Amino acid sequence: MKKLIIIISLLFFISCSKTPYDNKDVLEEKVFIEILTDIQKSQALVNSKADTSQDIRNLRLKTYNEEVLKKHKIKKEQYNKSVEYYTSDPNKFSKILEEVVKNLNKDVS
Repeated sequence: MKKLIIIISLLFFISCSKTPYDNKDVLEEKVFIEILTDIQKSQALVNSKADTSQDIRNLRLKTYNEEVLKKHKIKKEQYNKSVEYYTSDPNKFSKILEEVVKNLNKDVS
């Protein structure tokens, strides 16, 4: 949960300096929420394996995130543009993150 808060904070800071992209390159909000949910799950999985070095955890996280994008048939560039687009509106991004948290809580229950 701490990492989620850190990510949210960083994305808000980034959003202050970005302008929105043309919507043709931006993922639909529902798809973006699903991807963020899966990325948070992969991060939790990596963090749960505390028996490995930080370098190995970073490599696992990168690999898992690539697999998440592959699962959703999304290119990294499209994901990055979507992050920049949605973080350019802090209110909208906050609502997206609330949905991600709801999804994660559903999976835990």
